[in-house]
Amino acid sequence: MMRRRCLIAGATAFGLVAGAGALALPAANAEEPAVLLSEDFEDGDFGPLTQNGGAALSVVDADGDKALLIKGRANDYDGVKTPANLLQAGGTYSFSAQVKLSAAAGTTTSARFVVEPAYSWVGNTTVSADAWTTVSGTFNAPAGADPATLRAYLGTGDLGAPYDYLVDDVVITGTAEPGDGGTWQPTPDPAFVPGGAVNPTTTPVATARGTGNVVALTFDDGPNPGETTAILDLLRDKGITATFCIIGQNVQADGGAELLRRIVAEGHTLCNHGTSYADMGSWTQAQVESDLKENLRIIRAAGGDPALAVPYFRAPNGSWGATGEVAAALGMQPLGLGNVIFDWDGNDLSEATLTENLRKAFTPGAVVLAHDGGGDRSNTVRAVTTVVGEKLAEGWTFALPSGGASAGETTGITSSFESGTDGWTARGDGVQVTAGSDARTGTGSLLVTNRTQPWHGAALDVTAGLPVGVAVEVSVWAKLAPGQQPASLKVSVQRDNGGGSAYDGVAGAGATVTADGWTQLKGTYTLGGAADKAQVYVEGPVGVDFVLDDFSLAPFAEKPIQTDVPGLKDVLGADGIEHVGVAIDARETTGTAADLIRKHFNAFTPENAGKPESVQPVEGQFAFTQLDQLLDFADANGVEVYGHVLAWHSQTPAWFFKDGTRDLTNSPADQALLKARMEAHIKGIADHIDARYPEGDSPIWAWDVVNEVIADGDTANPHDMRDSRWFQVLGEGFVDEAFRLADRYFPDAALFINDYNTEMPEKRADYLDLIRGLEARNVPIDGVGHQAHVDVARPVQWLEDSIKAVEALNPELLQAITELDVNASTENQGADVSGAPVDPYSPAFENDEDAAAEVGYYYRDLFSMLREHNESVDSVTFWGISNARTWLRTWPMARPWEQPLPFDDDLQVTPAYWGIVDPSRLPARPADVLPPRIADQSDIQAVSNGASGAKVAYTLPSAIDTLDGAVPLNCVPAPGTRFRIGVTTVTCTAADEAGNVRTSSFDVVVTRTLHGKP
Repeated sequence: MMRRRCLIAGATAFGLVAGAGALALPAANAEEPAVLLSEDFEDGDFGPLTQNGGAALSVVDADGDKALLIKGRANDYDGVKTPANLLQAGGTYSFSAQVKLSAAAGTTTSARFVVEPAYSWVGNTTVSADAWTTVSGTFNAPAGADPATLRAYLGTGDLGAPYDYLVDDVVITGTAEPGDGGTWQPTPDPAFVPGGAVNPTTTPVATARGTGNVVALTFDDGPNPGETTAILDLLRDKGITATFCIIGQNVQADGGAELLRRIVAEGHTLCNHGTSYADMGSWTQAQVESDLKENLRIIRAAGGDPALAVPYFRAPNGSWGATGEVAAALGMQPLGLGNVIFDWDGNDLSEATLTENLRKAFTPGAVVLAHDGGGDRSNTVRAVTTVVGEKLAEGWTFALPSGGASAGETTGITSSFESGTDGWTARGDGVQVTAGSDARTGTGSLLVTNRTQPWHGAALDVTAGLPVGVAVEVSVWAKLAPGQQPASLKVSVQRDNGGGSAYDGVAGAGATVTADGWTQLKGTYTLGGAADKAQVYVEGPVGVDFVLDDFSLAPFAEKPIQTDVPGLKDVLGADGIEHVGVAIDARETTGTAADLIRKHFNAFTPENAGKPESVQPVEGQFAFTQLDQLLDFADANGVEVYGHVLAWHSQTPAWFFKDGTRDLTNSPADQALLKARMEAHIKGIADHIDARYPEGDSPIWAWDVVNEVIADGDTANPHDMRDSRWFQVLGEGFVDEAFRLADRYFPDAALFINDYNTEMPEKRADYLDLIRGLEARNVPIDGVGHQAHVDVARPVQWLEDSIKAVEALNPELLQAITELDVNASTENQGADVSGAPVDPYSPAFENDEDAAAEVGYYYRDLFSMLREHNESVDSVTFWGISNARTWLRTWPMARPWEQPLPFDDDLQVTPAYWGIVDPSRLPARPADVLPPRIADQSDIQAVSNGASGAKVAYTLPSAIDTLDGAVPLNCVPAPGTRFRIGVTTVTCTAADEAGNVRTSSFDVVVTRTLHGKP
């Protein structure tokens, strides 16, 4: 039987005509649809259509005519595709083609046109092997679309194995712009509440928020008692949120309204899927508008909220027509089909097939579509249960689709404490959390008392309201209880995963709080990966009682990064510094922070995820979820990792150093036990990394093997080593042991020793002495790390002297700046987090602009020096991605003035950035208010043979000013003075050209030798 042909007489060809096939570019403002492409394959060619996918294409005889045979179709997209620039932005198009399967009689599947780049389905139709079927539909191209990427292909359904099919009579008609020349506008209605999408576009989105192994899970055609209930139970148990595309008639059916309310209550996002299953592809804008508004009314009535957010719309059957344009105008973001699992009638609906289809649908960044309604979806539920469990175990995370919802529509949390504690609980044994009456607003507040640890406080479970990859602003007002002295409070987040916990400060949410008035603690936070549980909590110094009120967690609109500035990795890489890194945790693996990493850094250091308490909190129980989230990001983005840290005195669980309840000693048995634990810890990490990367392609290029083993002052230990539990049990040899084990288990990584204050002259000498000893004992050390937690008055010359000293010791040793930040305080008492400094910090400048500028000039001088040593300085790592994330803002007290990094609170470049990249763009340097810096000097011991004391010719400490260089130093009593028996304090004074003066002191201790007496 001959098929009816759609030959177009007199079709104008433009650019390319192949036999009977014709291609015409549309006129810019055509008022009537024109034939843009017609192809019947009678000339034996399929041009101007192009091949799509890997199937074999050939023109064959079929049913008495020529047709195109697609042989070996293995993928949805295998077949033909329109050429670039045929479809134009704003155009309205009709597609038509005839399709027949070349398969056994009775075989059926689906076929449709699919328009890239949003993969919008047009005219989805069941096709068979028994007869030719016309596949047709209409499509409105988005106004801002790129004609080069706006292309349509014939998509086909899966049959479980490759198959063949035939195509004929492909015809596309349309206009370049809407017929009326303008954008469609909805019917004016002052009472209408839009869907709630943020800046919706007419182009359907088909990607998930976030990066790496993340998907947006979506469900269509519900709510449906049974299947929807089961899906909700699963999502609740797994701590996952999804997007549900709702059909109005199902809401109005028995149990539908109750299910919809549950969807909303459990934090899921709503999507408008029309009032029924009707295909809207050929509807007018007015018809689409009427249906979408009616479905909004149904959903909101059932939800009991006339402004309930429904920020997405998905076209039934993937047939878009005018729906995308109408949905966007009504405040709903069109949501593309994404990766489907073919769980609708006409496909293989067995549990095994749907499970495999769903596994394939999990691709990084995809929207995944399954059905919870529209028929028996029990096998879909089983498939989702299986695959979601598998993917969670593999570290996959779940997020919202791109665009649409401002996550706050479903994640906003508030606590006013007007009716009690609002779910807040005590954090720590003995802590009391009770309703208070000293309120900032209303009459209620939360009183927190009986705190005996810094981390004690009040906590709120926010797991259900903190979606992955969405930036939120956290705010709470705080006040100290009567009689309390001012103290620093801060807001933090605890993330629990797989038996391990991580603790993140909420960036910016720290301040000095008093008993005299209310202080706002406000900052931003992004949950970088799925957490079993997430809690917000407020903490502060031991013994401080405080009151909280007016807590909120709400969506936060991040400012995009600057794309018109050079990347730090590119600038410094060109200057010979190979690794340019930043300290991060999981929150930086998504959103704007991830964009910043990709642009500016080629390496990162896990800020906490690799530390002993994170990796092995309980002996023998390793927890790698936090670390794996970072490794996933590194893998996905080609970023290297500087591991931190294998052995450290801090953030190491107490069990390392105990036998039951007994503290380990330096007995041979205890030493053997601690060495075995060290090996088990290092080997456990290595085994996990080797299992992840069986080909040896781990992104970890280096490890801090030991960290902070030198004390800041004199100790009785060799090299003034820190009297840590490692040292107490194993002595200096614990460093040797750690390096030998690291070399055994990480043979391809560069192995570093790392410490802070290595630029200080006395500590430099101790550090070098230890390193010299390690090399003499043939310990496999590859590099020396300088943390460089410095300040604007600490001389760059001191750090250069340390770099030169290592170069002189062994020029083959790599050197790394491992934890760089530059504070603008009057104090800098190092980076020993195991003991808080006593003296309070204060800002060195009266205004933040001057502080930022001076930090910029410090970076200028610092990187000018580092570039001169690029033969040995292999790596520079900044300790924090932005000023909002710097630890200096909250340690050891609230320091809101600190601006120590190249990027500000909004991830925009700072003067520090320009100091590195282009110092000519620095602002004017502020007036010199910084006194010279005098190097610390330990007390000097001397012995006198007589009663008159002893002459002590001590060496003057180094005194350097950041602007003037070395400055004169006057010490009294002077070197060479006779010091009396006993203790004499030496006071040293230095002044710079601006008149800034600094003093420091040390003691000379003279003891007398009494001859003939013991």
